Amino acid sequence: MYDRIISTDLLPWSPLDFPGVAMRIVHQDERTGAMTVLTRLDPGAVIPAHSHSQADETVFVLSGDFIEAGTAHLTGSYFIGSAGRPHGPHESRGGCVVLTTFSAKLDFKLE
Repeated sequence: MYDRIISTDLLPWSPLDFPGVAMRIVHQDERTGAMTVLTRLDPGAVIPAHSHSQADETVFVLSGDFIEAGTAHLTGSYFIGSAGRPHGPHESRGGCVVLTTFSAKLDFKLE
């Protein structure tokens, strides 16, 4: 049996610092800072190129078109990035939702 069951539809969307981008925190480990989030990009929204100094990151496209560094990826695409490795910009033409996990405390460094 699982320790927790989370209905993500009940979690609030919190706007981020980028217009048209919002996040739902699905789970966060208080000891390590590792977290799982849903990120929604509205049509035309952009997250600038960036890196995370401590956290490895994985991204799974749940719906829509997720554009990574100019290349569009559709539902079912999966990305793996190591801590310190620049990635992005992320954007979407028609809007998308992605599931992202971070292996450690999250920081955001613009590239």
